[in-house]
Amino acid sequence: MENTKQQSTETKKTIQTSKDSVVKKALKKVFSDKLFLFLAVSSAFNVLLLYYFVFLQTTTFSIFWDSNTTFYNIAFLVMTLAIGALFGIVVSFLAWQARYKLKNGGSASGSTFMGAFFGAVSTGCPVCGAFLVSMLGIGGGLAAFPLQGLEIKALALFLLGYSVFLGSKNIASDKCEKCETPKEKRLIAFEKDHVVFNINKETLSPLKPTFVVVGSFVLLLALPVANAKLDLGVSFQKNSFSNFSATEQTSNTPSSGGSSQQSENISASSLLEKVNPKEGYEINATWGDIGPKLLAAGAIDLDKFKSIYKRAGQPLTEKQLKILTEGSDEKIVINRDNAYFMINVLWALGLTNKNPILEKGPLSKYSSNIGYFASTGGWTVGKRPATELYSSSPIITLTQKQQKELEEFANNSYRPCCNNSTAFADCNHGMAALALGEIMAANGATADDMFEALKYFNAFWFPQQYMDLAKYFQIREGKDWEDVDPRIVMGKNYSTASGWSRVRNWLASNNAQEKLPIRGGGCGV
Repeated sequence: MENTKQQSTETKKTIQTSKDSVVKKALKKVFSDKLFLFLAVSSAFNVLLLYYFVFLQTTTFSIFWDSNTTFYNIAFLVMTLAIGALFGIVVSFLAWQARYKLKNGGSASGSTFMGAFFGAVSTGCPVCGAFLVSMLGIGGGLAAFPLQGLEIKALALFLLGYSVFLGSKNIASDKCEKCETPKEKRLIAFEKDHVVFNINKETLSPLKPTFVVVGSFVLLLALPVANAKLDLGVSFQKNSFSNFSATEQTSNTPSSGGSSQQSENISASSLLEKVNPKEGYEINATWGDIGPKLLAAGAIDLDKFKSIYKRAGQPLTEKQLKILTEGSDEKIVINRDNAYFMINVLWALGLTNKNPILEKGPLSKYSSNIGYFASTGGWTVGKRPATELYSSSPIITLTQKQQKELEEFANNSYRPCCNNSTAFADCNHGMAALALGEIMAANGATADDMFEALKYFNAFWFPQQYMDLAKYFQIREGKDWEDVDPRIVMGKNYSTASGWSRVRNWLASNNAQEKLPIRGGGCGV
């Protein structure tokens, strides 16, 4: 009996060792040829270079790192590097098998390209890169997934790892090296005048890669559905709209380092006050009945809306609830306390209000896939799907002259989370800026007035970026923030991810960079 157990244990160890040695043997066999080693390294480098290119189309490293938690950032980078390494190995395996004309090399290639695709779609910030997922027809992009895209990277690693294992078995096999074709029955065989189905372990085994890929697709499509119904999402984005008081206390505390350091702290506090004034920034317009109209249109599910603010530790105030349920005749003011409320209400308005910019502007070319942007599919607190809400209700109607002013503003104003204009409202900040322009245009504002307003609204949503811009104009051009031309600062040379990054680098090179202990919100609700 003991001998039997011992033999069983040894057999299990042998099987495990055999599996390990298969991969090692395959790696040794393939990489003994320096050509394939070079191919693996170059393939890994090139796919990482591609990820980097896609990444820079949506955000910058500074914005990405500041917008997400440390866990998400580290997991993102580690998994991306691992995907690149595995991709390089699989490409070299496929090339090796192709050289020896192995018929089953295609089994590995299916999951290889699937893994590469999944790795690519999870590149960029969790929400702003959502348009890449449109190739699969998933509304909401990465925001629709419970872990905001990390599960896609995990799936990519699994598929690439599975590809390596499949390739290793083929390469390490002596039969494989001789290119012998296994003699096995087909799943479907045609014999004379009838078809024979051979369903057994032997015939189903070659279909494992197909099952894995199909199963991955099903899982990928099911996750957003499950997330929407069960609210499984975990937020890895930082919402820090409420931390201004801590910043003021830090900036105004005298430093033991001497009067020079203290004056620098006071100067920073003074600059922050200009960019994010305590009293806020008021526009010449009221909410009116916008709130009730948004509820009636199904743009906002009040229970869901209240829930997200409660979870964020910033429950809606009575005044904010009144704006949504009853309307308000008070002037619209954005300040340090309501910036988070403002971004989401304006987002809902920009998404829902019927306007030619949405129907004929830059986003219109994607009309068949309109639900794939962060600004559409990312809106998860409505009673109706974002695709139904998109430009569906005439909440604010503009005259031809007012529309012209709005379009002048929308086509030439930007936001520092990406490089897109307000007219290309593919994220929440873009939709919110569009809504701000619509409200102001309806109240007789000019395009210049809208640029001026967005200069302050964006500063409350992106305090670090506009603190940097204010400091840049103060040092380089000797201009106070209120004197900086809003058309210039809201243009693509400054209020874009690439524009702000250049300013940030200039400040760093001149030892003038200063990091605020506050951050704006991310691109999700």
